[in-house]
Amino acid sequence: MMRTRPWFYYLANRVLRVVFEVILRVELRGAENVPRAGALIIAISHSSFIDPVVIGVYLPRDVVPMAKAEAFEYPILGACIRWYGAFTIRRGEVDVRAFKNALEILRGKIALVIAPEGHRSETGALQRGREGAIMLALRSGAAILPVAVWGGKPFWKNLARLRRSEMKVFIGKPVVPTVQKPSRDQITEMSDELMLRLAAQMPRELHGYYRDWSRPVAGLLKEVPDVE
Repeated sequence: MMRTRPWFYYLANRVLRVVFEVILRVELRGAENVPRAGALIIAISHSSFIDPVVIGVYLPRDVVPMAKAEAFEYPILGACIRWYGAFTIRRGEVDVRAFKNALEILRGKIALVIAPEGHRSETGALQRGREGAIMLALRSGAAILPVAVWGGKPFWKNLARLRRSEMKVFIGKPVVPTVQKPSRDQITEMSDELMLRLAAQMPRELHGYYRDWSRPVAGLLKEVPDVE
């Protein structure tokens, strides 16, 4: 397989895989749903700092993660994140530069990891999704892969007690928008539909904002029939 990421990415993933075998117990489902080539937006649920790291280590293709701008400011961690090939996003604002960087990555037929919730859930339950993943899909033509990740919330507590954290990584079917020039309301509906696909793979107690969802789904996302 052709390498698309910096050398540090592959070294770090090898080391982390060994470390994770000791400190985590990862259950991975749906790896067959991951397209092995082409532009891809990997939309993950996000409740722990370790979620995107686990995705990078265990998904069967190279990925580029987004990382909050503050993380790059730490002397050692920031350097490692940069060497890993992540790029910065500023939370709480419309980050035009990050959006353009994401589009460039997708145009290079690379997989991009994004958290549609925008930031980590403090409770571990799903927050309402934002529209960034949908906007990127509409602008780039890339499919969106919904990946539910949970179990990392008590990571530090478990580590202190020498316990392994039970991580779940459940991968859904890739989807694409059915409307290429949607209205603002339709974009919001697509975002909610994406989050509902994440919720469908998670325990009900983690559905959060989507737990008591009663509105009908418009069906503005369709599954990609064939995964290469």
